[in-house]
Amino acid sequence: MRTAILLVAVAGWSLTIGLADPAIADETDDAIKSVDQSLATAGKAFREKQLDKAAAALAEAKTTLKSVSDGDLSPAMRTKVDALEERIAAGDRALTKLKAPATTAPAESKTGAPADKATESKKKPAGSTPAAATAKAKKPAKPRKTAKALPTGPSFTSDVAPILIAKCGNCHVRGSRGGLSMATFAALEKGTRNGPILTPGSAQDSRMANLMLSGAMPKTGTKVTPEELDLISRWINAGALFDGTDRTAPLGQKPSETEMDGLVKATGKESVQFARDLAPVLVKHCVGCHGGDNPGGQLRLETFAGLLQGGTTGKAIEADKPTESLLLKRIRGIDGDRMPLDKPPLSDQEIAQFETWLKEGAKFDGSDAAAPLRVAVEESLAGRMTHEELTTKRVAQAHKLWALAAPDEAAQEVQTSNFILMGNVSSARLNEISELAEAERVKIVKLLKLDPETPLVKGTLAVFVLKRQFDYSEFVRMVEGREAPRGAAGHANVKGSDLYACVTASTDNDAILPALIAEQIAGGFLLSFNNLPPWFAAGAARAIAARVEPRNPLVKQWEADVQNLPATDTPDAFLSATVFDAELSARSYAFVRSLTQKLPAFQSLIAALVEERDFEQAVTDTFRSNTRALVELWLRRKPGRG
Repeated sequence: MRTAILLVAVAGWSLTIGLADPAIADETDDAIKSVDQSLATAGKAFREKQLDKAAAALAEAKTTLKSVSDGDLSPAMRTKVDALEERIAAGDRALTKLKAPATTAPAESKTGAPADKATESKKKPAGSTPAAATAKAKKPAKPRKTAKALPTGPSFTSDVAPILIAKCGNCHVRGSRGGLSMATFAALEKGTRNGPILTPGSAQDSRMANLMLSGAMPKTGTKVTPEELDLISRWINAGALFDGTDRTAPLGQKPSETEMDGLVKATGKESVQFARDLAPVLVKHCVGCHGGDNPGGQLRLETFAGLLQGGTTGKAIEADKPTESLLLKRIRGIDGDRMPLDKPPLSDQEIAQFETWLKEGAKFDGSDAAAPLRVAVEESLAGRMTHEELTTKRVAQAHKLWALAAPDEAAQEVQTSNFILMGNVSSARLNEISELAEAERVKIVKLLKLDPETPLVKGTLAVFVLKRQFDYSEFVRMVEGREAPRGAAGHANVKGSDLYACVTASTDNDAILPALIAEQIAGGFLLSFNNLPPWFAAGAARAIAARVEPRNPLVKQWEADVQNLPATDTPDAFLSATVFDAELSARSYAFVRSLTQKLPAFQSLIAALVEERDFEQAVTDTFRSNTRALVELWLRRKPGRG
């Protein structure tokens, strides 16, 4: 039944792209005609069920259309190009659906990780899924007879990476035998000198899967089991998506893991601070050699977690034995080669700071031990800036991000008292949304009992407004290096001093825009606090938006998503997540929503965060219990839902 429905849908789409547009046919521009012809070829291939041929034709259409988009276009030509982009996007969606494994019920991996985890930046963006909500706004909703489960499937970080580390680690994670490194996702994606070993969307065409199937890989140690190969194949067939926060981070590295291996949080009373005083030195002098796919001595200094992990010669730092720390010995040149190698030595003052830091416990003052050190440097710098200084920096950063997302498209821009808005919508539309954003800010401030005269976000919040779903997906892909979760229309994100939100503002989204914008503003506000758990930022942003826009169709969709959640009896179902798809967003929302039932207590928790108190301590002081105990109690009351 599922296959039949998809073929009907795609057949309709193929007929649309298979007919040449008369207006385009009359154009003298050969490139436009070529795109139209490629789409006609793709349409024919779909009708004949030749998916590889359809994919090739779509890829050719994209490449040709990119050459057209790079030039100066008249308004009439821009309209035609936009129409072609929409048709290509429709083709991509149809191709993805047809290539997905057909099942009668959503298949879960061994860990129950969702298939659409795709995720971005140091902290995971919380997405919104407005499609169903918009439909409800246009016509009365029919009584719901059955609960549809949210999609699930393999996750790279939770499911695939552990297999690669366990089975391929010696040769390709901790080394690069045969020119293949799996030390990071970026290295895995790159493949070998002979080309990629992954073919997203087709496990049968992926060299990695074929080598595992034949038993040729791994050459030593335990072979990949049929169950593990099936999981990896399903991940590749779903697009081989990356759902972590940094493609260049060591494979499998998570903050929770480093906590078991010497991570100690700074108190703020240390005379030497790692992010402020030492991280800039490491970034400038050390990361060049101790980074990338094959770091010197397998010691990675791109992240604090890598520093804690050490290299082939052992641990780099010994907090309880500062003078015995290999890091200190090497920068002094008293044990092996003096570091940095073939460069001038560090100054006496810099070496003294490293020694003092070690004596004070080698504590970490950043928000994410697995994030690149440059992020910790930017965070520290932003913390020392005034609101005005950080605002100037954020505005400049917003322009850089837009140039990265849409280098050939000028953005409209509006700056209000609390926001900098940029996007490819009309000037009138952007002004309309800026007024809506300010109105939602007032509601949020009132709900949380914040000072109305104090900026909601230090240094302002950049809001990128995209006119189509296609533009939003491209923004996420170009700026954050990941795929947007299916159906998402907005998210908030932070990385270093970059803090921004994105919303899709097509006219189809008008009914849900107030809740969608409120969620992203609340998300930006919460992400401005260091060390806030990802699940809380995602769930609280949605819970706050639901409070200020309780009758919005999008809020009703969120409630439906909660009712459709698969049951779970473990708090780790979302507490340990770093990126959020539909299921994890719904689960974190359901739990935080339960905390807002006692609104004064929730307001007290927010007040404690504004005072820069530790999150876990603030939760314990407010609710007389720690986070895990609260979640376990919530699960016992209403498993999986709340």
